[in-house]
Amino acid sequence: MLLYSMMALASIVAETNVEKPIAPPPVIMVPTIRTVPMPAPEKGRQSSPIPKNYPGMWANTGDYPSLALRELREGTTAFTVDVSVDGRVSKCTITTSSGHTDLDKTTCENITARAQFYPAQDKNGVATTGSYSNRVRWQIPEVLSMASMPRITESLPRPPKPSNRAQLTIPADKYPAAALAEGKQGQTTFMLNVDSTGKVLGCSVTVSSKAPELDQQACALAREWSFEPALDVNGEPSPGKSAHTLSWRLPKRGASVSVNPERARPNPFEKPGSIGVTLEFDAAGKLTSCKTESEGTIFGQIGDKNFLDMVCADSGNRDVTPFLDSEGKPQAKRIKFRMSVEHEDPKTGATGK
Repeated sequence: MLLYSMMALASIVAETNVEKPIAPPPVIMVPTIRTVPMPAPEKGRQSSPIPKNYPGMWANTGDYPSLALRELREGTTAFTVDVSVDGRVSKCTITTSSGHTDLDKTTCENITARAQFYPAQDKNGVATTGSYSNRVRWQIPEVLSMASMPRITESLPRPPKPSNRAQLTIPADKYPAAALAEGKQGQTTFMLNVDSTGKVLGCSVTVSSKAPELDQQACALAREWSFEPALDVNGEPSPGKSAHTLSWRLPKRGASVSVNPERARPNPFEKPGSIGVTLEFDAAGKLTSCKTESEGTIFGQIGDKNFLDMVCADSGNRDVTPFLDSEGKPQAKRIKFRMSVEHEDPKTGATGK
């Protein structure tokens, strides 16, 4: 059990140089900002500033600068904010530009106004100043595929008219799955035959989008539309034709802040070294001594204290079943546990320092 415990400790320490954010709920996009509380940090533990409200709410589709939206400009803005002892953003700095001044400017304006933090804590658990880094991904907000109003008037004196213009807007979940997976988009022009009650009886594609799945879906959706029927010269309902063009546009997301900010990944094996623990048990199996030794900085440290010191500091109640000699008599034992990290060239096997 001791061996497994030591290896488990080593595994834990290998990741302690990076502070892990608490797993948040999935990223969601919303039209307005609302408060979603985040878990508070552990009291009395040294930590960096932690978001108090959900980062996914710091930027949204409605924040897109109007000129950038018209010019279809996108990009990712990385930023770092200074957080005061009361959890407020005191300064915002762009660390990597999106390539567009207005997107970068809007990033800092939004983060400064909306971001709330649990302040950083020093090693005594006292609130202090700190910094936090993240990024905003600016993408053109989702534009739904949409069909035009009738393009050609072939039924006189009045052609059929869609009874509800909302049906011409095609929601993202109606985008053909195969076309979506392959990134296909385009325009499908089609002619509808509408009877005297306003019901669609037939659909024929006149100009293809060059994607059969888009053309087929255009007609499948149009057959469900309802119309005000055409009127003849006497003002009576009559059969008619209605031509439309459906513009298929691949769904896109809007602006969003990454929930998991980028952090430097640690390398617990960066430097060679070794660690060891020597345990002594008396004939009754009672632990009488626990000593540690180390060379280098293997697995890093927890705070300012080597984790081996913590092993011996918590060595109480580590008694074991007595060791027996070949005649079955209890005897004292000294147990040594060693672990090391060595650097070798994969090709030559030469050991590096």
